[in-house]
Parts: sequence; structure tokens; C-alpha cells
Amino acid sequence: MRWFDRGSGAAVLGAVLALNLAAAGRVAAQAQQSVPRVESAVTDLRFVPLSDLPRAPERRATRDACNDVPVPARSEAARSVAERGWSITGEAALGRYRAVSFAGSLGRGPSGTCLIGDGNVGVFDGQRLVALIYGRDGAQRIGRIGARDDGTVRIWDGDVQRLPVGDLTVHADGSLLLASLPSEDTVCGGRGSVPAITTMPIDKARAALIAKGWTPIRGAPSPDSREQDLARQGIIEVDSCSGTGLAYCAFAYTGPAGRLSVTTIGDAEMPEVSAYEVTCR
Repeated sequence: MRWFDRGSGAAVLGAVLALNLAAAGRVAAQAQQSVPRVESAVTDLRFVPLSDLPRAPERRATRDACNDVPVPARSEAARSVAERGWSITGEAALGRYRAVSFAGSLGRGPSGTCLIGDGNVGVFDGQRLVALIYGRDGAQRIGRIGARDDGTVRIWDGDVQRLPVGDLTVHADGSLLLASLPSEDTVCGGRGSVPAITTMPIDKARAALIAKGWTPIRGAPSPDSREQDLARQGIIEVDSCSGTGLAYCAFAYTGPAGRLSVTTIGDAEMPEVSAYEVTCR
């Protein structure tokens, strides 16, 4: 279930960057400032050294379309991005660096969701931009970022489901890697793990979770026909379902690390997982 024109966002900044990368490299060289080595294992995302951030495309800079973005700029790095006309969508510490996600356009999606276009992630050393992540040929949009327990920074896309696309990490020598998603996420300081269940049908996802020690919590009896159908098919942990909009359903599990909440999207017989959240003990 995809809602946004993938070519419209990253292609705009990609064209701008094509004109700026060479000049930015010369500026960095002239300043004789250290530039970290960067590498991307995510095929659709480019990760390049960059010292001069272009201004946001004015014709796409819409900042009043969503309720939860833009977010306030909490650091000097984020404020410098906002001053160039971009909307801040997130920021997080990344070892010695600061990662800031930002966008040139925001739009309302179905059921109060937000569609993020012209999305990017900048990596800053203090107030100095050192590298940028953006979509390759418009193939992958960037929405937001968030810090993870292991010190990495996860990147999500800007579509309705906010699917994860990769993890940004820094090595001891200061080099930066945009890694593909792991087969499982460690949570709660290593006391638990969650397999990569995003986009899995809920019956397949629950099997993977049970194999990792998560126990379904039986939901209360409900008059909702969809919840009843899921429970009859063995998905006893269904907690609630929305009858309108994107047809979200919620499911609950417990394990040694704490409580796990899983959300699905869509009205398929076995809807796909769109997100999860762990509340640690």
C-alpha cells in the first residue's frame, strides 16, 4: 500500500545536488577539513560527502500540511538546516556526529497521516555538514530518523506506513555506514529481540515472534466482526481494529524484555505489519 509518487521528491534534490557536489568538494578541500569515509549498503539511497547544503526548493516548501511535522530544531545543526528552508523531521546523536532528517515538502495523507517529500538525512560534525543521504534517481524516499538502543540511527521512508529502510552507524575511525536492515532488532538493552516483521502478514509475523520468546496476550471479547474473524483464525492477541481509514489493527505480546505492541494496516484477511513498539520492563 503505497501512496506517494516516488520520483517527485528525491529527484528534485538529486538534480540540485548534481550541480553542487563538485563545488562542495572543492570547498571542503580548500577548508582542509576532515571528511569522513561514507558507504551505503542500501541500493536506493545515495550517501555522499557534502559540505554545502542547497536551499530547499521553494515551490515545494509546504510546512503547514501535517500535525506532527515539522518538529522543533533542537540543535545548532538542525537550526542551520531550517534556515535554508527545509522542514526538520527528526534528529539524533550518532557517535561524535549529529544526524538530522529534513524535507522540502509535506502533504496530508489518508486518515491523518503525513506524506514527506524531498526527504534527506544530513550528518553534521558540530555545526558543519559532512555528508548527506538522499534517494537515488527518485527510487527511495526518506521520511524521518530515530535513535536506537545500540547507538545506530534508523531511517524510515516518508510514506503512509513509515517503513524502515536502513540503519546509519559510525565506526571507531569516524567513517559512516548506511547499512541494510538487520534480520532482527535487539531491544531493551539486549534482553529481547524482535525479528524483521514489517510488511509480514500477521499470521507469519506472530509465528516469528513466538519463536523469539514473545507470547501472545489474548484480547478481550469484542463485538467487532473483524476482530472476531482474526481470533477465530487463531490470532487471539488481536486487541482492537479500526473500522475506517487505513484499517489499522493492534496486537499485544509479552516477553522477558517487556510488552510488545504490533500494528497492522489494510483490510486483507491477514493484514500486513506496519509498525511495532516495545515497552521495556
